[in-house]
Amino acid sequence: MAKLDQLLQEVRAALGADFVSTDIVGTDGISIAGGSVNPDFDSTEASARFAMVMKLASQVSNKIGIGAVDDLLVTTDKVFIITRFLGNGSYYWGLAVTKNATLGSVRVLMNEYADQLWDAIPTR
Repeated sequence: MAKLDQLLQEVRAALGADFVSTDIVGTDGISIAGGSVNPDFDSTEASARFAMVMKLASQVSNKIGIGAVDDLLVTTDKVFIITRFLGNGSYYWGLAVTKNATLGSVRVLMNEYADQLWDAIPTR
């Protein structure tokens, strides 16, 4: 788990003031690593709820034949939340950033770290 935590800290440092929250979550909705700049943020609830969203997105994508899900973007009035499956799809990575963040750069960063995060998950 130390490697996973280290990688997430690197992502957090790369995003700087735009970082809000991140979690690595199993399809069961349980987060195995992550953190937030907001101590009041309930990552347990967010992880579980976004696991449902990820499953639904995959089901819909398959049902209507538009290809595999690369990532999902949720835009709120406060943040951007990008989620993407890792490895074989048994885990997903959720990353929330401020609306000041450049989405293209965030996606590039996620692409750079996705395989490393997958390789660092000890329970897969």
